Amino acid sequence: MTSIDDTAVLNTVTPMDDNQARLAIEKLQMLAEPINGPNSFNLETAAYGYIQREERLVIPGSLKSAIPTEFGSPVNLNVVQLMGIAMYNYVRLRKFNLGEEHALYVALYRARLVSLGYLLRNKEDRKVTVDEVDYPARVLDHHTDDFQKVKEYNAAFQASSDDKDRLYAAFTYTGSAAFKNFLSLVYAKQAILENVTLVTTQIAASTYLVFRQMGHHYKPELDTKYKVLWKATTLETPSFMPANTHLHRTAIHSFGVYTLHKMFYRNLDQSLLAETYVDRSDVTPCGVAVINTCWASIKLMQALPIWAGLYAAYAQQIDTLRQQASKLQDAEAAIKYHKNAKLFGVSREYLDPSSAYALAPVAKGFLNSMEEDADIKRQKSLDKRANQNPLAVMLISNVIITVMNKIQNEGNIAKALPTVAGPRVEEVEVS
Repeated sequence: MTSIDDTAVLNTVTPMDDNQARLAIEKLQMLAEPINGPNSFNLETAAYGYIQREERLVIPGSLKSAIPTEFGSPVNLNVVQLMGIAMYNYVRLRKFNLGEEHALYVALYRARLVSLGYLLRNKEDRKVTVDEVDYPARVLDHHTDDFQKVKEYNAAFQASSDDKDRLYAAFTYTGSAAFKNFLSLVYAKQAILENVTLVTTQIAASTYLVFRQMGHHYKPELDTKYKVLWKATTLETPSFMPANTHLHRTAIHSFGVYTLHKMFYRNLDQSLLAETYVDRSDVTPCGVAVINTCWASIKLMQALPIWAGLYAAYAQQIDTLRQQASKLQDAEAAIKYHKNAKLFGVSREYLDPSSAYALAPVAKGFLNSMEEDADIKRQKSLDKRANQNPLAVMLISNVIITVMNKIQNEGNIAKALPTVAGPRVEEVEVS
């Protein structure tokens, strides 16, 4: 019998170094926290998740006041300060074991997002529960403590007429070898800087649309969705571009989805988004997809000879579904129906899905009767409810196929039409 004092089972555990021990202790503290520690379980944080401390966005404390508290306020940061932000985040991400090019890409992407107004100062401004932005008082020094050098730097900086001159002044007079080396690294990897500058808004738009539709920044099963979206933009995917898990989670998680939502429609209004994202700007919010997909299918069925009988059997559900679909037509406002609406800065409103559930087998049966390459058949939101009544799915599909075959074989559509026309519901455009 093994003694309770026998610790031999721990002899094979590899000891940690000091840095690992510090990180481990931070993790171990969770055990003493109430419920789920600092990230107590609720519907909002469960979906939004959180990132590790080593992944958090870091902004020098001296620059905190330059970060706006309201969407649309100007960001008063010059290129030297933005390079400083990029440097601090690069150092942090390298310690998080991201490779040189990927860490540099994420660091520059974060700085670019800050410059474009994607970051709000406080967690309350970002509409998030967990704050993932650090504002340390001192991380790395830009400048020397030598009074004469500081004086020369300030004079040169004040005399600078553009960002190029400001950067040159920082490179010339700074006493920080780290800052000089970082600028040298960015110059050596200028293709990364050029790419980040070009595609920042497009990457952020992709993150927004996937979160809007799926309710998550990134999961392994979302990788294909991100790849399809990006490929549709026709933009390149250079080798130095990080994997989707870092682009759409690590890089941007600290910013929150509230500003992603606001900036997406601002960029949309200003024609700054790739056509791919314009076409998908009204994608149904997560939580009500079954309503929109069901309505899209039912609306198409108005053209079928069986419509009169269908409407007679499901008039109440069809009318309710039509009214609900009309509420989703304002894409920006429809975010209030998202299952995590609070993260977008609005109170959640609910649409009763019972009518869509009742019609799901009918809609699925119709989709099954369509050609295999029909776009609408790729929608999976009906499957769960429709599969609860597989006989109804099969019946509707067989009826439609039989009627359409009869029309095709006899060449006389009149014989298949009902004697009394069924009422047509009000047209509502559904994506």
